[in-house]
Amino acid sequence: MERIRVSMLFSAADKYLSQVLLVVTTMVMARLLTPAETGLYVIANSILMLADNLRTFGVGVYVVQTPELHAKTLRSAFTVTMLLSLVLMGGLLLSADAVAIFFGASEIEGLLRLAAFGFLVIPFATPIVALLQRELDFRTLAILNVLAALTSATVTITLGFAGFGPESYVWGFLASGTALAVAAVAVRPQPAMFRPSLAEARQILSFGLVSSSVSLVNMAYESLPRLMLGKLLSFEAVGLFARAVTVCQLPDRSIVSALQPVVLPVLAAQARSGGDLKASYLHGYLLMSAVQWPMLVMLVLLAEPVVLVILGPQWIEAVPLVRMIAAGTMAMAPAFLTFPVLVAHGRIRDTLWSSLISLPPSAMLVFAAGTISIEAVAASMMILAPFQMAVAFWFVRRAINVGWRDMATASRDSLVLAVATAVVPITVIMIGGNGFSLGWGQCLIAIGGGATGWATALRVVGHPVGTEIGALRALLPVRFGRIRKPVGVE
Repeated sequence: MERIRVSMLFSAADKYLSQVLLVVTTMVMARLLTPAETGLYVIANSILMLADNLRTFGVGVYVVQTPELHAKTLRSAFTVTMLLSLVLMGGLLLSADAVAIFFGASEIEGLLRLAAFGFLVIPFATPIVALLQRELDFRTLAILNVLAALTSATVTITLGFAGFGPESYVWGFLASGTALAVAAVAVRPQPAMFRPSLAEARQILSFGLVSSSVSLVNMAYESLPRLMLGKLLSFEAVGLFARAVTVCQLPDRSIVSALQPVVLPVLAAQARSGGDLKASYLHGYLLMSAVQWPMLVMLVLLAEPVVLVILGPQWIEAVPLVRMIAAGTMAMAPAFLTFPVLVAHGRIRDTLWSSLISLPPSAMLVFAAGTISIEAVAASMMILAPFQMAVAFWFVRRAINVGWRDMATASRDSLVLAVATAVVPITVIMIGGNGFSLGWGQCLIAIGGGATGWATALRVVGHPVGTEIGALRALLPVRFGRIRKPVGVE
């Protein structure tokens, strides 16, 4: 358990630093680019992310979960990734013009063609990153990821101020991928890993066909509102919706981004040793909901000041979108556990079936909402998120025998934390008399009161997240060198 907590500690440090850099980049670029310019980049980036999901093809997941790892496995992983990357790079270069014509924006062509060259360097990092995840070496991974994030932020912001517009983000993407690949090779200098081999290509492709299909279906669904809004409405609508989603994802990313890299390796190791995945699933859900729900409640109540601080006054139209998307996101607390639990249990095909059952009808509803307005698309999230989570949970129940009563019991204390967090902010809003529009002094009182309410409820109900926080705090001085254990003391 201590090893898992140490992995989580370094993963959290990695992701929180990366998130800080992302927020800083978002804050700066939101003031340099208009919503329409941001929408142009979002369209190009959505297509790029779809291609990138095809490139990964579940190769990293295969390396992490395979029972036995050999040198030929890593060589095959690199070879398969490089071949896929070259194919997708060519596809982006050839299709960029058609995509630009479809959306009626010639700028998209240049963005896609520039980004395509990033696929030349990314394969050199893939097997090394997967190997580090398998070994739970999250200290090294933290260094690599923070370096990549810092490179991306520096290049993007610098070029943004220089007037490169949406292209700044693409140069940041290229610089980040190059920095990650160079640093990964430097920390694990194993040239033999990059010798072409197809010895285990069949196994990797067989596993990756399902894994990548799951990722592709989910990514296509996530990209649908942005691509659809760009065609049906305007690039400004794309920018507003995308940045509203970015703001709503901050609570999720602050937790899931720290836990996600650790979850699959840990659950895979537990499954190999006959561990109890049901207990791990419920514990993970407890930790997630205890932090995510209160943060999302605060975001619903304080959406306006959050948007003003992070994005600036020109994004004020995103406020109602943030409120609706944040409310819907609360249903997704266990979502980050679905894929790793099913994969660790040997049910990777169930992850694909779950997506195929829930996402097509969801996509139809989003499309119907898009013909009405951007607000209707945001409101649809409050229906779709619970539906998608219910479908995913049905498959999880079959795998680990977890029931609705188990989930209700696990939800109880986290719900108390969320309610306790909301008491002071709601009181401030009611006394203020201006609805959700609060002065900065009132915002500080609301934030302080929310944090105090959460901490008080944490102690009163004895929530397990308090135990985890205490355990991580105890590890900090030992792991970062402020306290040294005496020799011979365990």
